[in-house]
Amino acid sequence: MKRCPQCNKLTDNGAKYCQRCGTEFEYDRWRMFFSETRIFLIILILSLLGLAIYNAIPLLPPDPAECSQTSLNRFERIVNDYYKETRNILRSEILFSRELSMLRAYKNEAESIPVHPCLEPAKVDLVEYLDDVYFIGLFSSWGAYQAAAERTERAGYYWDSLNANLDELEACLPNCP
Repeated sequence: MKRCPQCNKLTDNGAKYCQRCGTEFEYDRWRMFFSETRIFLIILILSLLGLAIYNAIPLLPPDPAECSQTSLNRFERIVNDYYKETRNILRSEILFSRELSMLRAYKNEAESIPVHPCLEPAKVDLVEYLDDVYFIGLFSSWGAYQAAAERTERAGYYWDSLNANLDELEACLPNCP
């Protein structure tokens, strides 16, 4: 920040004229280069870049050797990613075999996640949820909307059960059975 010599008002380092009285500031190359606006924009760009890199890092699977808060957080992050991906697929108007195979692949991936026995009930609920989501898409693409509605109810039951299991685990960590 620099101060106007005439009216004593503070202004940005990059300003060429005082906003109040219109006095022209003398040109200082280094002071103009490090204006607050440029510093803010550089910080904003760096934080967006850091966020993009953070989201691009693949998720680590939960540690099957211990039941810890870290394992629970990793599992919750995996569950939320599956939820977002399946919801995005089901939002499309027409489901082709490619989308249906992606839904089935999510279920198969979830089955192969190694977890500690304390996370096993939540994993079972996740697998059942993803199985029902696959059948929701399959029945919807066939036009069997009654069957899709029944599977939607079951998927909601498994999703609620999954969240209840995760809440119970969070309450008893790190001494869960």
